[in-house]
Amino acid sequence: MTKIGFCGDNCSKCPRYVATIDNDIEKLKEVALMWERVGWRNRVLSPEEIKCGGCKTVKWCRYNEIRECAIKKQIDNCGECNKYPCGKLNVVFEKTVKYMEECKILFSEKDFHVLSKAFFTKKENLDQINSKLDRQT
Repeated sequence: MTKIGFCGDNCSKCPRYVATIDNDIEKLKEVALMWERVGWRNRVLSPEEIKCGGCKTVKWCRYNEIRECAIKKQIDNCGECNKYPCGKLNVVFEKTVKYMEECKILFSEKDFHVLSKAFFTKKENLDQINSKLDRQT
């Protein structure tokens, strides 16, 4: 089953989430190096620090405003929100394009493909969820 995060990330394809679920310490070390390299963390985190079991479990999120809002509304992701897409989320979509361009430069085609499936389809993921809700009402 596909797990979509609050902001639209595909957790099911995220190397960090998958390594956490699999308890794969070596993969978590690789992820920590990737996250530091792209600037998603300011240092290489330990496997314990980089673990992620999903949006509700993380201690820090780049999109904490989105996270707090979704938790408050008790929704699984922003695609389920009746105000989708909001201004906060549109900013996230803009940042995602920037990160995607940076990752194209920094990573191999293989690594970029992995990151792309996990992080660079936020809007498409949430649009799909939101359109299903529209049809149900």
